[in-house]
Amino acid sequence: MRQLFLLLATLMCLSFLPPGGKKMAYRLHYRGTLNYSEGNYQKAVGYFRRAYGLAPDNFSFALSLAVSLSRVGKGDESLKVLHEGERYLLVHDPEYPQKLAMKTFLEGMIYCYSGQYKSAVPLFKKSIELQEDLGKPKLISVFHNALGYATIMDQGQNAHRRADLGNHSHVHRRDLERALKEFEMAIQNNPTNANARHNFQVISDTLDINLPPAFDSITETRLAAEKELTNLPDNIFRALNFEHYDEVLFLLDISGSMVMEKVICMGNTRFQVMRETALSLLHDVPAETLVGIGTIGGDCGTTPRLWYPVGDLTRKALRQELEFLVPDGTTPLLNILQASPALFSKNTESKKSIFLVSDGANICRADGQDICEWAETLSRQNITINILSFLDANLNNVNAFAEYTCLADKTNGDIVYLDNLRCKLQPFDFNLVESCQLEVPELSRVECWGKNVDLWAVFD
Repeated sequence: MRQLFLLLATLMCLSFLPPGGKKMAYRLHYRGTLNYSEGNYQKAVGYFRRAYGLAPDNFSFALSLAVSLSRVGKGDESLKVLHEGERYLLVHDPEYPQKLAMKTFLEGMIYCYSGQYKSAVPLFKKSIELQEDLGKPKLISVFHNALGYATIMDQGQNAHRRADLGNHSHVHRRDLERALKEFEMAIQNNPTNANARHNFQVISDTLDINLPPAFDSITETRLAAEKELTNLPDNIFRALNFEHYDEVLFLLDISGSMVMEKVICMGNTRFQVMRETALSLLHDVPAETLVGIGTIGGDCGTTPRLWYPVGDLTRKALRQELEFLVPDGTTPLLNILQASPALFSKNTESKKSIFLVSDGANICRADGQDICEWAETLSRQNITINILSFLDANLNNVNAFAEYTCLADKTNGDIVYLDNLRCKLQPFDFNLVESCQLEVPELSRVECWGKNVDLWAVFD
């Protein structure tokens, strides 16, 4: 009886997160993403495991832990975590189709990292089928590249040995040709996919096939178009698209740090760049979209300098307010966010977005409320938070990016940050899919089945 009581008490404790638990989960997940991105998979597993333990209902956390486990040779545990996370893959979730495509692809990657290519191939094919219905060519490109890789590697590892050759598996011409088509599809969907281009070149060289001039011309044209998006200010309003929203609220950080810190590559303060960015974006927001503005500054009880509901001011009046905007105080982020829904209309069918521009984390307790738990209330009001940060995504800014991530994650928004040295807008999105870029190994022509058989080998 005593053991049963202890078990029940333990389960009850685990079922409740401590105050701030969700924000801590995002802090841990953020640290995991940095380690994973640097190839420190064992450390990443530790952070992802702790984040998932604090928030087991977060499907993204389950995916991160599952894939990182497969990178350290724990394929069985990886699949167990993935299938546990499926409990929170809910059909009524608006993001269900995309999450299903991601889950299907990443399950294929887990098998791939475990060397079980035969199991990976059908999952990659299914993920392509699912994603093609949803669009997003860059994801489709990654899926095709992975399928091409698995097609080459699905040959039965270590099945062939000869006294004069090391352990190897055979690859027939027909498999290389099938893989080549997948790499070509990957490039067509995303010409900037360097791994797919490398793989296409390796296999075309192996088969002595030249890249079609017309195809290469199209590729280079699209590559040039992509490069146009990497320099400010041109990509500022391509990277931040407001066309899908009926109402947009500009929420601008005017704290002292925005004046004290400079955007190095531009020689101007963050405050100046923020103001000019907002002015530029006002020209790009569709004329029929209702626009409002609020500021984040002062202290935890300060009335914002600007606080205008959507549709109250003309674009001309909004620009004038921005022209004469001055910095003020600290970053009472949560307090301002909690008040911001009042600046939108009461139309429940209207698609609403907060465009948050900031360079810091929340400094107000707001009755001890967890900013990540509170963010769910915005999602229920059909409000999305899109964020532009002037902070670099590194370990010095864990707290701020933990908050940004949970705000965007809970409301299906996006995060971009300004690379202060190169003046580039970078998306901040730990994208497990885009980290799964595979390159084919070296292929050697062999005559294990006779001189007249087109056969190549992949060595251990």
